[in-house]
Amino acid sequence: MNKPSVAIYLYNRLFDPLIQSNFWLYIKDYLTDPSSPVRFHLITYEDPSFPLTTEQQALVEDWKSRGLEWTALTWHPGMSLKQKATDLFNGLKLLGKLRLKGIRHVMTLGSVAGTFAYVCASLLRMRLFLYQYEPHSEYSVDNGMWARDSLQYKISHLLERRAARFATVVASGTKFMQERLQQVWKSNASFVKIPTVANDQKFIFDQGLRDAVRNEMGIAPDTFLLFYPGKFGGLYYQKETALMFRWLHEFEPRLHFLIVTPHADDVVIDLFDQAGVSRSAYTIRHSDYADIHRYYFAADFAVIAVPPGPSKKFVSNIKVGEYLLAGLPYLITRGVSEDYLFAEENDVGVVVDDFNESEIKAAWPKIRKFLMLDPSERRSHCREKGLGYRGFRTLNPRFRQAVSILVSK
Repeated sequence: MNKPSVAIYLYNRLFDPLIQSNFWLYIKDYLTDPSSPVRFHLITYEDPSFPLTTEQQALVEDWKSRGLEWTALTWHPGMSLKQKATDLFNGLKLLGKLRLKGIRHVMTLGSVAGTFAYVCASLLRMRLFLYQYEPHSEYSVDNGMWARDSLQYKISHLLERRAARFATVVASGTKFMQERLQQVWKSNASFVKIPTVANDQKFIFDQGLRDAVRNEMGIAPDTFLLFYPGKFGGLYYQKETALMFRWLHEFEPRLHFLIVTPHADDVVIDLFDQAGVSRSAYTIRHSDYADIHRYYFAADFAVIAVPPGPSKKFVSNIKVGEYLLAGLPYLITRGVSEDYLFAEENDVGVVVDDFNESEIKAAWPKIRKFLMLDPSERRSHCREKGLGYRGFRTLNPRFRQAVSILVSK
């Protein structure tokens, strides 16, 4: 019996950490399954400035030997309409060729790729699976990146809504997105609730790595390490994150802030200088996804630096799953995903209304309580909760259910 073929349309590089740490966990499981019910033709947009390493090339060859077909398009950098239209046209042309070969199912990741895939699938009469569907246009408005009356927002929001109504199946991480789709937008798509998965094997705590990383950074054994792996600005807090640490550091001088970020050091230093934080109170590091877990193990408490806003209830942040699986409780703002609810209901985090002085200072006793717990008990509790919430074994059956819905209709 011929297996149905599914086109995977990603508006990313194949080895972008966003892909490898999340979506590709599911695809690898299919590729290593001899009884896999589907075949895949992968479409990515590769950046010539990030050529594949020798190790990555070997992985690709292994996946191809297991039945994966891959076509790499070239990504055109920039946000202009011309550049995006070029990328969309190239994707449409390729999907059109695959449609002529009999492929009539397409899955995608995220809202931007989802809207591109929607345009293509609607023109080519293909069935669409939107994975990790979230309203990116609304995030951009909430964070002041776009104006609500801007043409960019209006077009993006219209396409996001139409994509959700057109899709055969939609997967997203919260009950709030399900309510929006089914009750407000009246979408007939099948909905599967899949919070963003984290790699539960990668984030198994390792005391040896913890000791090595802390020694490398000169962190004393009795120092409490607060951890933030991420960006400043855009969809995330900027100066507020630095101020948050300053206020906590005033309560506990043994606190040290570990920042792993793609930003240049001078950008971060300037933010913390403006906040009045001594340079000896924080450490800046840079890491690819392959080595990021080392820093998780070195930490004691972690931060989700996402500002509150009406659209934030729809987000499903991968860092929450990674924190929990590594044994870390977290600080988060109220209204972000279901993660703030999970933190309170499962005693794995501290919730504030905003990163302002009164809220952060009022949160300190709760943060301190976590820091004073026996580290082994704290890690065990957080990981156990994380496995049930964001672990691969928990969520993989849901992803397979979504794919089954896609190819069965």
